[in-house]
Amino acid sequence: MTGSAPTARESAGGAPGRDVSIPCADGFVLSARAFTPRPETDLGITAVVTTATGAKASYYWRYAAFLAERGFRSVVADYRGVGRSAPAGGTRALRRMRTRWHEWGTLDIDAVFGWAQANGPGRRIVAVGHSFGGLGVCLAPRANEVERLLTVGAQHAHWRDYALQDPRALLRWHVVMPAIARVAGYLPGKRLGWLEDIPRGVAFDWARGRANFADTIGLGGAGVMERVANLDFEVLAAASTDDPFATEAATQRFLSYLHRAKVERRELEPAELGVTEIGHLGVFHERFREPLWGRSADWLAEHSGRHSRTTAAK
Repeated sequence: MTGSAPTARESAGGAPGRDVSIPCADGFVLSARAFTPRPETDLGITAVVTTATGAKASYYWRYAAFLAERGFRSVVADYRGVGRSAPAGGTRALRRMRTRWHEWGTLDIDAVFGWAQANGPGRRIVAVGHSFGGLGVCLAPRANEVERLLTVGAQHAHWRDYALQDPRALLRWHVVMPAIARVAGYLPGKRLGWLEDIPRGVAFDWARGRANFADTIGLGGAGVMERVANLDFEVLAAASTDDPFATEAATQRFLSYLHRAKVERRELEPAELGVTEIGHLGVFHERFREPLWGRSADWLAEHSGRHSRTTAAK
């Protein structure tokens, strides 16, 4: 692969699927897209795909559509404040949002799990979490319904992880980003060419977050992370060796929260896949359909034996 790694704003083109609206516990309604397998191939499994911070759900549509081709019912939603879940009223309304980073997990991803349960009682639930989406899955109160979690570049990064190795990243994400978010009232990520626009509170939590995510959450954080510690699903934690965010320290910090989960790690080496780079976003680009997507579907389809559920509902 030559040239730069793909960006999270690349179009999903004519990806199939149907648009759905998913209400959260606090009344906010998320915009999502669901993909349905053919009846004769339906595995009786629903796959919830969760996105990176500042990445639009549409970037993942092709992957979600691929999972449907492989027999999964799949769904991917934009977090509140991002993409098609941005508030009506544009940037003025975005400035008024008081969304915190962890709420994308405790409220938004949790609502998607609720939608999956309501729209397929008896179906097994698996999840694919990219970047923050990996941690976000674990933050959701309904995460105990998940059988298997595949994470891609998932981590809890802290500024000390790259303070010396990459001072430019330190400057961008931990000095410039919160300063701009404070002045603008939100992070104008699209105008900066960095990512999608995100609420101010999310930018602040990312930039100023503590090394322990419970402290980043603040009030109630210890209880949330205790729930995370008790999750006992199977985790396959994959990351490319050239991912600037999923450093060893950041990845291990995230995985250290999962005290009871059965965790397997997998490194993705660009050279072994015949490319020069993968980066943080590349796995979900269609060029990796053959070398990676199929393997991910195979792993998700394996039965963990964790839950004794029927798979008759399709």
